[in-house]
Amino acid sequence: MERTTCRSIALLAALCAGSAAIAQMPPRPASPAAYPAQTAYPKENREAVGRELAAARKLAGADLEADFNWRCLISPLDRVQVAGVQHNGLVPATRVFDNLYSVGQNSVSAWAIDTPQGIIVIDALNSPDEARDILVPNMQKLGLDPKRIKYVILTHGHGDHWGGAKFLQDTYGAHVVASAADWGMMESPSRGGGPFASLVPPRHDIEAKDGDSVTLGDFSIRTYITPGHTPGTLSLVFPVFDKGVRHNAGLMGGTGGGSTPDAARRQIASLTRWQSITKAAGVDVLVTNHPVHMAATEKEALIRYGASQGNNPFIYGMDKYQRYMGVMSACSRVQLARMGEAPE
Repeated sequence: MERTTCRSIALLAALCAGSAAIAQMPPRPASPAAYPAQTAYPKENREAVGRELAAARKLAGADLEADFNWRCLISPLDRVQVAGVQHNGLVPATRVFDNLYSVGQNSVSAWAIDTPQGIIVIDALNSPDEARDILVPNMQKLGLDPKRIKYVILTHGHGDHWGGAKFLQDTYGAHVVASAADWGMMESPSRGGGPFASLVPPRHDIEAKDGDSVTLGDFSIRTYITPGHTPGTLSLVFPVFDKGVRHNAGLMGGTGGGSTPDAARRQIASLTRWQSITKAAGVDVLVTNHPVHMAATEKEALIRYGASQGNNPFIYGMDKYQRYMGVMSACSRVQLARMGEAPE
């Protein structure tokens, strides 16, 4: 009797566990007609899309295949998958290089660069709340004092990159840097588009020009205007140090393919120029302003656990960095063909 009772209890527990798992599953749509579809491009130049996809995939090779898939195929076609991967979420703050710290969240990056004369922050997350409750605590967890923030550089005028800038400006007296064109986006009634019209932008401060430098003591970040993703996207070149060894990082401020044919053409031109700039500067470190664009969250986990086998995964080398940007450019050409125009 005792064995039977135990067996019954075990069976009941298993059934309850199974029921709980089923209860936690998301509800299935009532009909396949309700399933989301991939984005359609009714004017696409199918022949050109195929040709450009093949060229992009060949350039990517095996080591950049995931980047090709994300930028050429997933991001422009499956918004549901993008939302699932690029969701708002907390991730551990990480010291990526001797002087570069990841202090953002899963959906969008924020970076802190520590110098003896103060801290430069790159991008400020979605909102004042995120700056206060994510960016600042992440800095503090890594031993960085937010009172030492001197500059906040905004890569472009979409609210997920500047939403917390006014908080940092008001709270710590940080100077905010953006291009003139994207200051205009932030200060427009739509605040640059998307769900950010209710945000209050930072006070109009420093307008970065092409080839300018943001400097603290001996440390400088070079800024370049690379229109396409937005009219005044800022891209950055700056030094980072890995166990004391200098490398050069390149952050392209917006790698999206362009939402109109004209934007896609500007993006292609900017990426071509960016490759020339970064090659001349000896850029060998990839940094992006969305973690998913380079699996940054996964790379940071390897660093935190000491599982990178002594090789910092953000160090791509000059050749791989150039190929990565080439893939981004090729995917913009794919997007142009999807919109019905054959790239030149």
